[in-house]
Amino acid sequence: MLLPAVLVFAACGSTPRTATNFCRQLANEIDGLADLPATPNAINDTVERYERLLEIAPLAVEDDWRALTELLRAAGELDASNEESVQGIVDQAYASERAAQDAMKWVMTNCGVDISTGNSVTPVATTTP
Repeated sequence: MLLPAVLVFAACGSTPRTATNFCRQLANEIDGLADLPATPNAINDTVERYERLLEIAPLAVEDDWRALTELLRAAGELDASNEESVQGIVDQAYASERAAQDAMKWVMTNCGVDISTGNSVTPVATTTP
């Protein structure tokens, strides 16, 4: 009796945090990620896309993806007329620069996509001397 309940619970659970699932979701979201959002609605849409990806991000990229998601969320709340608000975003952007680079590298390696452009990339073959 316990086994069917466990199977039902597992079937209702969240999407597993695998590279395959992340890359599949990324393919669905990429059109809205590659363009820089210019309006409050576009920023909110982008944040929602990043949040959906964060929900299934594998552990290898989760912290980096979270840093990017939080930066975008903060940018959406930016008060451009407030110097402290602007400086806070600048500071957060500098602090998350490494996370952005690591996330981009992970996505290129595992999904074959450049998230800054939305284009597919082919990994460069390396040769050993």
